[in-house]
Amino acid sequence: MVVSDFIMTAASILGALAVVVGGLFSIYKIARRVDLAIGADSDGKTLSDRLSRVEHQLWENGGTSLADRVNRIEDLSKHTATETSIIKEILLASVTAQPQIPVTTQRRTRQKTSK
Repeated sequence: MVVSDFIMTAASILGALAVVVGGLFSIYKIARRVDLAIGADSDGKTLSDRLSRVEHQLWENGGTSLADRVNRIEDLSKHTATETSIIKEILLASVTAQPQIPVTTQRRTRQKTSK
């Protein structure tokens, strides 16, 4: 009985150590992934540096941000739509202002002349 108790105790200890080592290895792998995600990239920029550059583009800052460019495109689009509607109104007014020539639907038949 003493031998079987020793074997059971040794197996329990080895099992517990395997669980602890496996858990530590899993934690190391997760920490490594987080470090790669948060740490510096190949250019030496950290995640916070990259996010600050993205954040800089999202709000108006005087002309160079993405928001400023979108606003300029929107203003240009409104201006173009206004000009197009004005040109359309002018063209329609000029077409309706011209006198209409009546179209005759009856044809005159030729008459033979006698000699």
